[in-house]
Amino acid sequence: MDSEILTQNLIYKKGQALNNELLRTALIKEQKGYCAYSEKHFSKIDSPEVEHFDSSKKYKNDDYYNYYAVIRRMNQDKVRKDAKYAGNSFFTTLFFQDPTALNQRLGYADGYYYAKNKDDQEAKDLIDYLGFNDSGLYQERKNHISMLRDDILYGLSKEDKIQYLSQRKHLLSFITAIEAEFDLDLSSLLQ
Repeated sequence: MDSEILTQNLIYKKGQALNNELLRTALIKEQKGYCAYSEKHFSKIDSPEVEHFDSSKKYKNDDYYNYYAVIRRMNQDKVRKDAKYAGNSFFTTLFFQDPTALNQRLGYADGYYYAKNKDDQEAKDLIDYLGFNDSGLYQERKNHISMLRDDILYGLSKEDKIQYLSQRKHLLSFITAIEAEFDLDLSSLLQ
């Protein structure tokens, strides 16, 4: 991937709002306009922030692989859990940065994310740390899926669903849930 962040060597800097805005804008572009944690499409009234996955690296050993654009609420909720998960193995394995590993270890069903292996504590901890199943996000995700199912995609073939969504990318919030609930592969829509 050609990353503007890596090319321009952008790093988050204390007290440098213009620099940090360039980083935030580049992250949003690389993430195709979606929150890295909630998978919600950023609307014009959202306040996406640069999130430091491992907060202990902020202003020290921070780098590209520690930055994500996220909705403010997701950032605030995660910060409250930093002490509980300090030193967790997911900070070093970074398994979630590999889509194949992530899909092998995390699943989605009935509105919830889960560890596919019941003994995979690292995956369970990541789900909790990032708030994938927090009640507000869960409810918003369920409401979005219900709206798509009942009001928009009802009766459409798989191909027609994909075509419809490809023309309305703002409806792709919670794409993992959409793919699971409607048995679709929408990966090509985010390229």
